[in-house]
Amino acid sequence: MSPTIQIIQPEEDEVTPPATLGYQRAHELAGVNEAFDFVEGLLGVGASSLTYGASNVGKSFWILDLAVSVATGRPFRDELEVDQGGVLYLALEGKSGMQNRLEALKRRGVLADEPPLFVSHDHVELTTGTYGRSVAETCRKIEREEGVSFKLIIVDTLSRAMGGGDENSGRDMMIAVGEIDLIRGETGAHVMIIHHTGKDESRGARGSSTLRAAVDTEIELSRPEGSLITTARVTKQRDFQIGNPMPFSLEVVELGVDRRGNPITSCVVKHEDEIMAGQPRGRGRPKSSANKADLLKLLPQPSTTAWQKAALDELDVKRSAFYEVKKTIEDSKAAVHSKAEGWRIPQVIFRTD
Repeated sequence: MSPTIQIIQPEEDEVTPPATLGYQRAHELAGVNEAFDFVEGLLGVGASSLTYGASNVGKSFWILDLAVSVATGRPFRDELEVDQGGVLYLALEGKSGMQNRLEALKRRGVLADEPPLFVSHDHVELTTGTYGRSVAETCRKIEREEGVSFKLIIVDTLSRAMGGGDENSGRDMMIAVGEIDLIRGETGAHVMIIHHTGKDESRGARGSSTLRAAVDTEIELSRPEGSLITTARVTKQRDFQIGNPMPFSLEVVELGVDRRGNPITSCVVKHEDEIMAGQPRGRGRPKSSANKADLLKLLPQPSTTAWQKAALDELDVKRSAFYEVKKTIEDSKAAVHSKAEGWRIPQVIFRTD
């Protein structure tokens, strides 16, 4: 018997709204509200960030160097002031690589005096709606036992933290963003998510744009083919000015030999002068192009206007091209719209009768 398709409407959570919403007079909110950073001009206290790049550009080395700066309180790149605090590094892949990177930092004297840098290789899944509290409780446990206050929590990488979720799904990414927000709220720490580019590196971090829209800071790491210099470049800041590019190279550190007599090596970051920074990548595709799959990746959206704006901001899609593809999406019922929920992709299951 051939399978039939049934569209199942997701059940709405029962939420009891408050009788009234809190409010203040506008003049009471006037004045200067300073945004607090713990890495000067780069990372905000209790905020969130997305750091991404292609494989083998040195992401893990650069991020670990940043983590050590926070844990030790030493200036990052020898120029950005840092408020010292605890760091929890959720290393969800490459356990042996992490151990060698830490050993290389010890050999170079960068990681000394037992700073409050903690590493976990345990499974974390941001799409279940449960692991966020586990991360927060882990921080509270360490704080009680070690007497530290956390400044930074690193999730390396997003793909490993998605578990059974789909990083291209706006719905799954919204759940992940909710977990990130819960961790920030429970710990007061900044949460940094490590991610990859897709096949077309010029289009930025792969997957749903929901995460990019939610984070306060976005940092891209890129390295031109044949170059030894990687450049970290801030591409989004919500509360701070976008600072200068941060180029770096990698220095090899020999750690010993394996059982076959081959050298065991790792690397440490060598920060380079700004003049060594590579050129920023071009963004997006021709404005006249759009396709159904790309627009569906931007869902859910609260309204058509919000969807069209996201298509323009994230994909450089012109208004006319957007509405042309939107019509094909509506005709095929690949997305549905309601006044309460806006635009979303319906949940589809297959069953046999």
